[in-house]
Amino acid sequence: MLDFFLLVCGIGGLWFGSEILIKGAMSLADRYRVSDALFGMLVLAIGTDLPELFVAFDASFRSLAGEDLSGIVVGSAIGSSIAQFALVFGIAGFVGYPPMQRKFLPRNTFFLVGGIVAVFLFSMDGRISRLEGVLLIMYYAAYLAVLILRRVEIEEGGGVVEHLPAWRGWLRLAIGLALLLVAAELTVVYATKFATEVGLSNIAVSAIIIGMGSSLPELSVSFVALLRKRGGLSVGNLVGSNVLDTLLVPGIGAVISPLIVSPAILMIDLPVLLISTLLVLLFLYVTRRGVRGPEAAILLLIYISYAAVRLVGPGS
Repeated sequence: MLDFFLLVCGIGGLWFGSEILIKGAMSLADRYRVSDALFGMLVLAIGTDLPELFVAFDASFRSLAGEDLSGIVVGSAIGSSIAQFALVFGIAGFVGYPPMQRKFLPRNTFFLVGGIVAVFLFSMDGRISRLEGVLLIMYYAAYLAVLILRRVEIEEGGGVVEHLPAWRGWLRLAIGLALLLVAAELTVVYATKFATEVGLSNIAVSAIIIGMGSSLPELSVSFVALLRKRGGLSVGNLVGSNVLDTLLVPGIGAVISPLIVSPAILMIDLPVLLISTLLVLLFLYVTRRGVRGPEAAILLLIYISYAAVRLVGPGS
């Protein structure tokens, strides 16, 4: 019971640290006049994904010491991506996402779907090597280059951001990063212990518990953005987060320590992520309805089914 409590504390720390960090990042982005597009796709996306990155760093370094935590790295990355597209869109979608500009569909499809395909192909032999990790990181670097060089804009304009002195913004960033480091350590250690106690694999626990818990920052950001009529900012955050989770998290993890990929990832997690991604792209860019009640219900049903299968199905 104590292990589970400390696991919850770790996940809570991931969320709380992200919140502090994002508030500082928002203030600094406003102060330094970062465009709304880069703010959504880069600042928010990278900031809210720091929990997954810290978990990957921590688990991968532990794997170097002989403790195989590949399931934590891969499971948390893919599980978080599924949670962001199926769970966050599924819950926040009841508030209503407006349709996005169709001209962004090719770019987002190339990096979202392409990232899933790349991870699948690299994992077919049961592992992601250091070289393949480098290739995933380079794929993500190409995504950043496209965003920065082409200056892609989101339709909505800038919103109200808390104005802070620069030093206070940077202090919030530092405090948020410190909390994330401690919380990531707690999460990895006690997720592993809890998995052993209840008879679940690292992959099952990380995909559901860590994946859902580390998606709380995206969920809170999405609600705030939608309530302020800035759905494009939320979409940018979620799309950017999923590209990072799919490419950069396993890429960094594999470079530190080659990842062992369970067959269940290929049979369950990646197909569910692909289906969720294609549906979100369809709803936002093709049907011109956006994500509203019916679309949100479909995505939420997918996540509930995924969680059920992940807890009792193959590799659980």
